[in-house]
This record gives sequence, structure tokens and C-alpha cells, in this order.
Amino acid sequence: MGSVRVPRGWAARLTAAGLVATTAVAGIAAPAAAEDDPGWVSAWLGDTTIGAAGAPGRTAELSLSSTGATDPRVSFDLTGLAGVATAAFPSWCTTSASTVTCPMPATATTDEWGTVNGTVPVVLRATAGAADGASGTLSYTVAADQIEPTTQQATVTVAAGPAMVDLIDAYVPGPAVGDTVHVPVAVTNGGNQPVEDLRLTLRFSVGLSPAAYKNCRYGTDPLLLTTVMVCTVRGSFAPGQRYELRGGIATTVTPAALGDKRALQFVEPLATAGPLPAGVKLTRREADRRLRLRAAGEPVDVLESGQDNAWGQYYLRNIRGAFDVVALGATAAGAIGDTVRVQVGIRNDGPGVPDDSASGGGAASFRFVPPAGTTVTGHSACWPSGEEEDTPIYWYCGKPGLIFRAGETFTVTFDLRIDGPIGAAGEVQVNNPYPRTDDTPANDVAAVTLS
Repeated sequence: MGSVRVPRGWAARLTAAGLVATTAVAGIAAPAAAEDDPGWVSAWLGDTTIGAAGAPGRTAELSLSSTGATDPRVSFDLTGLAGVATAAFPSWCTTSASTVTCPMPATATTDEWGTVNGTVPVVLRATAGAADGASGTLSYTVAADQIEPTTQQATVTVAAGPAMVDLIDAYVPGPAVGDTVHVPVAVTNGGNQPVEDLRLTLRFSVGLSPAAYKNCRYGTDPLLLTTVMVCTVRGSFAPGQRYELRGGIATTVTPAALGDKRALQFVEPLATAGPLPAGVKLTRREADRRLRLRAAGEPVDVLESGQDNAWGQYYLRNIRGAFDVVALGATAAGAIGDTVRVQVGIRNDGPGVPDDSASGGGAASFRFVPPAGTTVTGHSACWPSGEEEDTPIYWYCGKPGLIFRAGETFTVTFDLRIDGPIGAAGEVQVNNPYPRTDDTPANDVAAVTLS
């Protein structure tokens, strides 16, 4: 990569190892467009906070996209960073005074709509003497042949002091029920000052049971059934050094595990740690060891894109646990003109627990088709769907919340006016089973009859 230091104005120079791009290119052009349609090009670079002098550099990624444009490119004006930060760019960019121009990178890909998308990494470091809270601007102008350039700005702010960063962001195939997985823990100090002692907070989705440590306390979130684990980790954590838990946290996959599960983790200096998780009663478990984070590898000179916050996750995909959701029908009796009440719904016979906390949808729902010859005159929290001549074909009912516990029942009461003639039975049907069709689909439909 080349580096430009502000305010001296000129100085294109090579940066430290790790910033040299592997491929030098003059540019990539999208297919030429018709003369009356030069295509389009756009770019985006978010605001970035960097550590004060002595902290690892931070990588900010500019997204560059174009469709049908010739020679899409982006130019950076570094004068707004004077006295605040330096910026380093890949070697395939060109430097002129305080301006750096980068073409569409050779690693760009084309999506299904024909748009070419690439990223330009920019490594930012605070200048010596830049005060806590100092900020500057990195202006960037996107252009292409026959397309009028447009300019935007990203703000770069210096923050002195420690800044713990969680380094885990992993997506792995789901294990089998009964397996033990080892959830990795790795952190670094992205600031310019050491940290004395940490608080590490983890949340394990329902169905994941972590090992016990002497210096940790445990509880259960009453809404999501997650196991909450709060650990006090003693030690001094230097800027840029990576620290790991050897072997990770041994975590058992229990019969409740089903679909996508994850272990979220959050690291913070103990001296400035926030409040403990609300609504969770924390207690200690019997244990024979302590959770320790040990230095691993050489100090980190530059944090990669995405390594900029205290949150991390270990995501397990598609755990195929056993489960069975049962549709609950009903029977009622009445004459034409009467209004009768039926209670219909679904029950989770387990052992798997549908958990939609990862995607934020609903863990349980059903469809209710009223018996022929009836009209729904009252219900609780359902929505009509498939209207035909102002009469709903069915009603959609979704359970509030993100968890459908094993053994839990979700029912809704409907008032039905009998208009006659009494015809075919209605039904309750499990709606779009989550996260997959259960192990006994034959009981996913139940009749609702009138006599």
C-alpha cells in the first residue's frame, strides 16, 4: 500500500508489512454502455473512530459499485485529515500530492443484476499529538467516463484510552444433539492504553449449555431462555495484543437445540463496565478452573475491517434437533343463528425449541379455516387473509415472542356465528413450520367441526 501523511502534503510511501496489495492493476472497467446511457457509479465510506497514537491502525472499507460505467473510480482528498490522521491505500491506487485515486479493484464481483461491486480498504492511524476527540474529514469523489463526479465525506475521530475489541465472528455448520462444541473467545485492545481486568459477558441460545468456571456467574434470560454467563477476567491487556481462551468454552448441544443457535459475547474493561444484564439472576456454579485469557501471537499492527467493536458471535447453523408441533382442533354444537365459541391453536411437544431470536421473526404460528356456513364475529390477535367476496378464506395467528417452549400451548378463541347450512369441517394448520417441517407432519392439521 502507499501512505500519504498530512499535512506535509506530498509523500507517497510504502507502509508497514501487511498493507501491500497482492495485485497491481491500472483499473477495471465495466462493459461499455450505449452513448446515451453512460451507466452509473456510487461509493460509500462510513465514519470511523480510531485509537490515539500507539493504537493499532483501523481498516475502513469504501464500497464502490457501478453498472454499465466505463472506468469507475474513486479519488480521496486527504487535506481534511491534517493533524488528525494518516491514511494508507492499496498499491494499485495512485498518489498525487494529497489526492489518491483508486480504480475498481481487481477483486470486484458482479451480482445477479449486473452490478460490479468492490471494496477499497483504507488504513487509518492517528497522528502523533492528535488529542482525544479530535476529528477530521476524508473526502472522496466517485466518477466514471461521461459521468459527472459526486463528492462525499467521512468523519474520522480520535479516541484516546483503551478500547476492547471482540475478534470472534464465525458461522459454522450445526452440530448434532449431544455433541460438544468449543466456542472460541478472542479479544484485543484496539486503544492506545492498557486495560487492567475485563468483564466478559456471553449469551448462549436455548439448547446450548456452556461449561462452568470459578470466575463466572450464570443465569437464564426469562424471555429468550438464553444462558447468560458473566465472567471477571483478571490481568493486564496491552494495546494490539491478541488474547485467547485456550480450547474455547466447552458447550453441550442439548435436546432443546433446533435450527440456528449462537453464542454472543461482549468484552469491556472492568473499571468502566456497564450494568449487569437486566432481569437475570446470576449465581455461581461448581467449577474446578478459572476462565483465563492468554496472549497469543504477535501484537496486531492493523485491525481488519469489521474488527471495530466489543461484540462477537459464534453462529451454529441448522441444528437438526427432534421436535413435534401439534395442531389443536375443536368441536362445537349450535343451531343456525347461534354464536358458538371455539378454542384452537398449536402445542409444542418438543423436545426441540423453535427459537427465532436470530432473525427476529415469530417462532410459532397457525392458520385457522372456519367451518363452512359460519362467520367469524370475534377473535383475539389474528389477521384475515385470502379474502374472497369479503369473506376471509383463513385467519393467520402468530404467537407473540421469539421462543416456543417445549410443552407450551398457543391458542386463540374464535366466536363463530352459524349462518348455515352447516357444511364441511374447518381446520387448524401449522403455518410454515419453523425452522423446518417437524418430525410428525401428520398431526400438523386438526379439524374444527360443528354439529
